[in-house]
Amino acid sequence: MLKYQFERSRQYRVVIYARMSSSKQNKRSPDQQIKLINDLLKRLQLPWRVVATYRDDAISGRYTRKRPGFSKMRQDLRSGVVRADLILVDTLERLSRADNIDEIRRKLKRSGVLVLTADSQFADPTSSSGRALAMVEGFRASEEGRIKAHQVVRGKKDAVLEGHWPGGPVPFGFRLKSIMKFEKGVEKVDYSVLVPDPRTRKIVVLIFYLAAKRGWGCGRIARFLKTYPLLPEGVPLLKESTIAYILQNRVYVGEYVWGTHCTDVEDDVRVMDSMPEEDWETNENFCPAIVSRVYFELVQRQKRARRRLKSAPPESEERGMTGLRHRGVALKYPLSGLVTCGECGLAMIASSGGAYVTVDGIERRYTAYVCRGHYSGSCTNTCHVPEDWLRACVVNLVRQRLFLAQPDSSTEDTQ
Repeated sequence: MLKYQFERSRQYRVVIYARMSSSKQNKRSPDQQIKLINDLLKRLQLPWRVVATYRDDAISGRYTRKRPGFSKMRQDLRSGVVRADLILVDTLERLSRADNIDEIRRKLKRSGVLVLTADSQFADPTSSSGRALAMVEGFRASEEGRIKAHQVVRGKKDAVLEGHWPGGPVPFGFRLKSIMKFEKGVEKVDYSVLVPDPRTRKIVVLIFYLAAKRGWGCGRIARFLKTYPLLPEGVPLLKESTIAYILQNRVYVGEYVWGTHCTDVEDDVRVMDSMPEEDWETNENFCPAIVSRVYFELVQRQKRARRRLKSAPPESEERGMTGLRHRGVALKYPLSGLVTCGECGLAMIASSGGAYVTVDGIERRYTAYVCRGHYSGSCTNTCHVPEDWLRACVVNLVRQRLFLAQPDSSTEDTQ
C-alpha cells in the first residue's frame, strides 16, 4: 500500500485554483479567494512557494473538461510544464461540485499532487483525521448542490403559483414586464410577469390559424412565414421545430406547466429527462392568453390524428380512406421516402417545377429530390438531385446486383 507523507514545514511548490459559478455572482470572488489563500499562507508562516495560479470565471463546478482554467491546470501538471506538490483552493466546492469529486482528488493524488483547502487551515489530507475531513468535504460539496437545487425548485414552483415568471427563455409572442418595489427608498425589480408582445403576438395567432383552419403542418407554415409580407422588422425567421414547440405550448392559452423535464450534467454533457406528472406545477391562469382554447384544442386533435395515421399499417382502412401511402412505395416517384439528406438525415421530397414544352413538342416537368428541412430553414443542404437521373442510377444498380452471377450472352457465343 502506497503511503503519502505530508509535512507542513517542507518547501512545497503549490498552485492556486479559484472559481466562481455564475456571472450574477460577485465578479471579485476569484480575486478574493486568491487573496485569502495568500494571506493564510503568510499568517501560518508556511514555507510554500506559489508557482502558478489558475481561475475560471462564471463556469459551473459541475463541468470539468469545459473549464479552461481547470483543464489547463491539470494538463500543465500532467505534462510537467508546471511542477507542483499541492493544489490550494478556498473550499472544496471551488474545485468541483461534480459527483466525481473524490475521483478527481484520487487521480491528482496518484500523480503526486494533494488538494488542500483554506477553510480547513490546509489540514494534512494524508492523516486519519485528514482523510475523514476529506470524506466530509466531499459529502458536503455534493449535498450542498442537492440542497441548493431543492431550494431553487421550491422557489420556481412558488413563482408559478403566484403568476411570476420563473426564469428561462421567454416564449415567442410574449415579453417580460417588470413589477417594481421600493426597498429602503430604492426602487428595485420585485418579479416579472409574462404579457403579450404587440410585435409578435399576431404571428402566433397566424400560426394557430394556419394549423387549425387550413390544416397546415409545421414545415408548410415555416415556408409561408418566409414570404409573409407583414412580418415585423427584426423578428427572426421561425424554424419548423420552433413552430412545433409553439403549437404544443399551453402558455399561449394562458396556462403554464413547469417541471415537465429536468436537466443534469453527466460527463460534461447536459442531459434531459422527463419528470413524473405529480412533480409538475400548473397554473391555469398564469398569463393573458394569445389564442383561444378552441383553436388550441383543435390543433392538438389534428396532431393526434396525424400520429395515428402515421402509426397505422399501410393496408389499414384508416390509411386507405385518407389516401396516404406507406413510406417508400409512392407510385409516381418510387424512391419517395427512401432518399435521405446527408446533412440532417431527413427524408427528401420530390419537388416539381412548372411544365414546359421541348423543341420536339413534348410536355415535360423537371422534378428533383430536395431536403424538406431546407425549405423550413433548418438545413443548409441546397442540393437538388434530378429524379429521373437518380431513378436510373438505382435501377441500373439493382439490375447489376440481380444479374451479376449470370454469364454474358456474348461470352457464351464465342466459347
